Amino acid sequence: MNYLNTIAEYEGAVIDVMPRYWAAHQEAARAAGFEGPPHEEFVRLCRQGAAPGQMIPHAKAHHIQEYKRVWAERVDASDLMALDVAVEGAAANYRILKSMGNCHLATYCRNRDGINATLDRLNLWMHFDRKTVLPEEPRRRVDALREMAGSHVTLAIAGTVPFAYAASEAGCRVVALNRGPAFPRRLRQVGVDVFFESLDELTEALSRGREDLRRIGIC
Repeated sequence: MNYLNTIAEYEGAVIDVMPRYWAAHQEAARAAGFEGPPHEEFVRLCRQGAAPGQMIPHAKAHHIQEYKRVWAERVDASDLMALDVAVEGAAANYRILKSMGNCHLATYCRNRDGINATLDRLNLWMHFDRKTVLPEEPRRRVDALREMAGSHVTLAIAGTVPFAYAASEAGCRVVALNRGPAFPRRLRQVGVDVFFESLDELTEALSRGREDLRRIGIC
């Protein structure tokens, strides 16, 4: 296929962040005086975009505020980022994607040192030409992704709803993995309609010029 520019989201498309999120949730729930839901229910709530109050049912407002405070303080902490693991097949498939053109990494995590340490620990850093922490403000986020895309046809591999929406607004062709941190139905609501079971399936589809990728302007 022709030159392909790829932007992959750290959360869900490159890294499985659920172990870290679960650890941050446990700390935040305990600080608020609650146990919170069991692991499987927590993951389900995360994937459906649940509000903090749903993570500690029947909590009063001050408990929820304490939960939110500790969550925000701990979720991107370097010691918890040591729990991050690579999505299955990440190294092999991002090597392939980089060989097709440029391959960039985007994230909302503000802990740059933690990101670099994780990519180094998992031996993934060399597969990305550029690593960008996206702005919090939605319009600036779109502008940042548009600048990363440049004039090239760009494949964006989304893990979260905010990234999927911003990448679509920036003109990227957005796909996602079925088992990422957001349920596919939520990603469909912001325009993602091509999903893959794995990164292996994605790179195989690219090599074969699969119809659903041609339909969105890839291949």
